[in-house]
Amino acid sequence: MEKKKSKTNLLQKFADKFKKKKRGKSTSASRERSSEMSRRRPRPPRSPSKPKLPGGPAGGSPSAEAKSKIDLMEVTAKGIKKEKKEEKRSSGKKKKEEKETTQAPQKTPSALTLRRADSILEVSGNSKNVEKAVKSWMETIEKPDFKKTFETAYTVIDTIKVEIEKCQAFKKYMDYCQSENVELLDANRVKGNGEADFFFHGSVLTVPSVTSKSVILAQLALQEFPSSLESFWLMAASQKIQRIFVLLGEDEMDKKSLAEYFPDDFIEYKTIRVNNRKTVYKSDDQPNTQLFYEVVPKDCAEAPFCMVEICDFWPDAKIPMCGHGRIASTAASVFDSDIDTEAMCAIVSNYGAGRAGAFFVGALAIEKLRSGEAPNIKVPIILFPLTPMLFQDIAHSVRSQRPGAIETLSQYVFSHVIALYYSLKHIKDVGLKARVEKFISQLEQFACEKMSEEDDDDSNSTTCD
Repeated sequence: MEKKKSKTNLLQKFADKFKKKKRGKSTSASRERSSEMSRRRPRPPRSPSKPKLPGGPAGGSPSAEAKSKIDLMEVTAKGIKKEKKEEKRSSGKKKKEEKETTQAPQKTPSALTLRRADSILEVSGNSKNVEKAVKSWMETIEKPDFKKTFETAYTVIDTIKVEIEKCQAFKKYMDYCQSENVELLDANRVKGNGEADFFFHGSVLTVPSVTSKSVILAQLALQEFPSSLESFWLMAASQKIQRIFVLLGEDEMDKKSLAEYFPDDFIEYKTIRVNNRKTVYKSDDQPNTQLFYEVVPKDCAEAPFCMVEICDFWPDAKIPMCGHGRIASTAASVFDSDIDTEAMCAIVSNYGAGRAGAFFVGALAIEKLRSGEAPNIKVPIILFPLTPMLFQDIAHSVRSQRPGAIETLSQYVFSHVIALYYSLKHIKDVGLKARVEKFISQLEQFACEKMSEEDDDDSNSTTCD
C-alpha cells in the first residue's frame, strides 16, 4: 500500500510540474504575441465587419474579435482572387484584340474627306504600276514626229459626226440648251425620276475598258430659267451624284454669279430643296473650294449629300497655262474610292463639252496608269480586217458619247499633259523622270502654238468651251 501511495505521489508531482511548465510557456508566448501585435500599425478594414454574434467562449461560438479577424481574412482572400480573375480576363481581352488587329486591320472611312486614302502598301504598289505603264506609254508617244502623230489622231476624232435624228429631246428643248451647236444624244442623256417632261443637257458616259463607273458631262444651267436650275439639282438627286467638278476660268464668274448656281445657304424650288451645309475655301492645303450640299427632293425621307468642287483653273476656249500639278491631282480624284458604288460624279462646264471632255480624258488616262497599263488615247485600231469590232480608245469613246467633247487639238494634247504630270510623283527612275519632264515641256509648247491658231479661228465661231 505504501508503495502504491508513493507511486501515486510521484505521478502527481510529475503532472503538477508538467502543468507549471506548460502554463509558463503559454504565458510567455501570449506576451510575445501581444507585444508584437501592439507594435504593428493598425490596418483600416477593407469592408464593414459582420454583426457580432451573442455568446462567447462559454456559448461555444467564437468571440467578436476573433470573428471580425476571420471575416477580414475572408474578404481579403476573396478580393485578391477577384482581382486576379479580372487581370486574367483583361489580359485575355487585350491579347484577343491585338490578334484581331494584326489579322484584319480596320480601314478608316474616307467618305468625310472625299479623297483617296491609300495605305503605304497601296501607294507603293500604285507607284510601281504607274512607273511601269508610263515607261511603256512613252515608247509609243515620245517620237521625233510626235506633232504629226497628234494632229492625225485628233483629225480622226474630230470627224465624228452627230446624227440629229438621234437627238430628239435636244431639238424639243433647244431653249434650255447653252448652244445649238452642242448636240445631246437621246441614248445616254440624263433622265429624272420617271418625269416625262424632265430635260437637262447632260450625258452619262461609260468607258468599260478603263473603269466600271459612269461619269456625267453636263452644261451649266441657264440662269434666266429657274426651271433649268431646278432641273440641274433634280439631275444630281436622281442620278445620285456625290461629286460635281465645275470647270471655270479664274475670272470667268464672280462670287455673286456663282452663288446663283450654287447657293451660299439655302434655296427651295417647287420639287427640290438645296441646303449648303459646309463650305471649305481654297487654301494652300486645299486646292479647290468645296461646297457640301444637302439635296432633298420633295416627299423624300433621305437627305443625300453632294459635294461641288469649284475648279477655277481652266479658262473658256483655252488650256490652262499654269497649275498643272493641281489639275492633275484634281483629275486623279475623279474616280476616288470614297464614292459609293451606285453613285456618280459629274464634270460641268459652260457647255459641258470641250474642256469637260479633255479633263475627263485626262482622268481616264490616270486611272489607266494606276492599273499598270499604258493609256491608248489615240485613234481606234481595227483588230482584224474581217471583224467589225473596233478597239475603242479613250478620246474616241468620249467624243462619240458626248458631242463636242475635246473640241480642239490643244485640248487633246493637254489631256496627255494631265496624265503625264500625275505620273511624275510616282516615277523613281531618274532617267525616265527626266524624259517625261522634257516631253511634257514639248507638249505644252505645242499645245500653246495650236491654241494661238485656234484663237484666230474662234473669232468667227459662236461656241467655245
